[in-house]
Amino acid sequence: MIVENMTDKNNTNKFDSMPFIALIEHISKNRLKYSLKNPNQIDMIHEGRYLLEIHKRSGLSQDDLANTFGQSKGTIAKALKKFEDKGYVERSVDENNRRKYILKATEKGEALAIQLKNDLEEWEKNVGIDELDERTKDQLKNIARKSEDILRDSD
Repeated sequence: MIVENMTDKNNTNKFDSMPFIALIEHISKNRLKYSLKNPNQIDMIHEGRYLLEIHKRSGLSQDDLANTFGQSKGTIAKALKKFEDKGYVERSVDENNRRKYILKATEKGEALAIQLKNDLEEWEKNVGIDELDERTKDQLKNIARKSEDILRDSD
């Protein structure tokens, strides 16, 4: 059978022939589109990851956040400035290292982080990510680590 249209009612043909990395990118893009359409979602798609990490890890520094996400210090600083202006995050100078800033979510930031976490969990459940077994999740994490290592080694 010749497939003239790459997409049938269930999108099966399009995805069956798609390279694995393209599937990952497609899932990521759809998550972004979902976040923009979802009225419960705050318009902080990428920065939302930073807020979730600050919410999760007490005593996190600005440098820790940059390292965790592989972002430049400048990118993180811009996002944090936006968070401070909106009242989501407070930065304080580390008593042991005056050049280091410690991050803390405000009450408003904690509420937003919980909302973002719930929205993410709902999306993951709706698309079936929560059904992946631990072995598969560990393999995907390993692939992500290796991809960062390759980039780091090529610098």
